[in-house]
Amino acid sequence: MSTPTVAGQEEAQLYELRRAIDEFEEGEQRQIVLSRLVRQLRFAEWRKDRMRKVDTYCQRIKPVTLWIILATGALAPVLLFSMFIWVSLWVE
Repeated sequence: MSTPTVAGQEEAQLYELRRAIDEFEEGEQRQIVLSRLVRQLRFAEWRKDRMRKVDTYCQRIKPVTLWIILATGALAPVLLFSMFIWVSLWVE
């Protein structure tokens, strides 16, 4: 299975955009569809930019850092529950 290229994806998006525009005649409905599509494209560009930053961080992360993050995430609920029990016994 081959992965589509960026140019192929952009071409497919443009084809979908063209098909969506051609479905409606001139008027209010077409303007609504156009504004919705523009909003979706802007959000996709914003998301791609944000995910690029996350991807570069994830590529630079070392295994030790990853294990520390996982261990902290796993132990945090246990620690919070223990603190809750301790405080509730102390209050009584």
